[in-house]
Amino acid sequence: MITDLNKIADEWSYRVGSIDYKDETHLYHLNEILRKYGWTQEVIDEVVQNLNEAKGDTSSTTFYHEVVTGIIVGGGRSSFKDGSEVKKFFDNGSIRAVNAGLGTVKPEGAAWERFLLKSSIPKSSLISDATKLAARITQELGNGKNMMWTGPTNDGSKYGAADIAGTFSGYGDVGISLKAGVGQLKNLTLGTFTKTLGLDELKGVEFLKKYNKNFNSMTKDWMKLIDGLFGRLTKDSDAKKIFKRHSKSTWDAYQKEILTEEELDILTEAVGLPKMKYVAKTKKFKYFCRKIQEKNHPQWKEWQSARGKHFDNIFGTYLKKYDSQIRENLSNLFKKQLSVGDTSLFYAAKGGKTFWFIPSEKLYDEKMGPQKFIADYELKESQAGYKFFLDVGTQEFGGIGTIIVEVRFAKGQMDGAPDVKSSYKLVAKDWSGLLGTFRR
Repeated sequence: MITDLNKIADEWSYRVGSIDYKDETHLYHLNEILRKYGWTQEVIDEVVQNLNEAKGDTSSTTFYHEVVTGIIVGGGRSSFKDGSEVKKFFDNGSIRAVNAGLGTVKPEGAAWERFLLKSSIPKSSLISDATKLAARITQELGNGKNMMWTGPTNDGSKYGAADIAGTFSGYGDVGISLKAGVGQLKNLTLGTFTKTLGLDELKGVEFLKKYNKNFNSMTKDWMKLIDGLFGRLTKDSDAKKIFKRHSKSTWDAYQKEILTEEELDILTEAVGLPKMKYVAKTKKFKYFCRKIQEKNHPQWKEWQSARGKHFDNIFGTYLKKYDSQIRENLSNLFKKQLSVGDTSLFYAAKGGKTFWFIPSEKLYDEKMGPQKFIADYELKESQAGYKFFLDVGTQEFGGIGTIIVEVRFAKGQMDGAPDVKSSYKLVAKDWSGLLGTFRR
């Protein structure tokens, strides 16, 4: 068995270009390479699963967007056509990766070292967005020096949620949080969301155990609909036997159910789905079920109605029960969503069209006491799940905007426990009514 990771990485990048370990096609090629090199399927499945569930690692999109923005802000210029063009700026000290204590993190041995290879190709759209962001940053703050990529700190440094930091000629030392494209607010986990509202954390095994009856009931409703859909899509008796054999009526059993490669081929052919490569994700029965739903009923009203009932029983009942506690902590939720931390920072997105100042927690608390902060919330079912609307404003400026926290199945319907995603709508041009007066 060949275990030379550099050799494996070189062949992997040769086949797929810039490696994205969350891309299903890229994982298929890794599977094939490891099999060729003598790895057992059991070990390969574990490797792929670990990649899918990796924490604290960085995608190529995040890496190139953040690092290239930092390089350009610091005066670096390049085509950035491949990873080696980025690497030279680490080598010459134009930018450095740092840990929570702001000590230098060397590329050698880091998970992101693979993005510094000549075979790793960043998307041109990312470089374009990073260039525009850098232009807006220098316009607002001046030229940067001593540039740091703070991504490896996991929000643990004095710069908090910032992705890059440095000393700017028109401002001083500060960090900047970056988002590619239109950007979004910080996505909290369901546990962090409920904890921020002053409630018990809804997370992991304990959460599923607490609401096991509800999740089992939701699984039954889902399988009833999926079973009916499958029956309408095929008359293949062998496929129907396989489907029936794997159908489960409890949440835990459904999440764990596995198909053989032959069974997957029979099922996909029977319902007209493209042939799927047999990898860690596709061999799960739940993956097949959500794929036929996505193809045939992407906006399935019957399922939305059933899911809405269960989500309301789980989340709606829970949140309504603690209304007074929630209202007392709406300001904390707003702070958390905007990544208010120990240090003031800036937020840049949408190619530089979005540029906000985010005050430190101390400054926020001084300026945004209960006598100035206005907030209310409401709960509503949505097409994707269940929404929590946080309306915010001030006594002086009135309504500023709404933060929307949506509880939904992040990976697809009934694929893993629900989690939350955040977005926003502005009444004002930006959050400056709340935050702009803090900027020095």
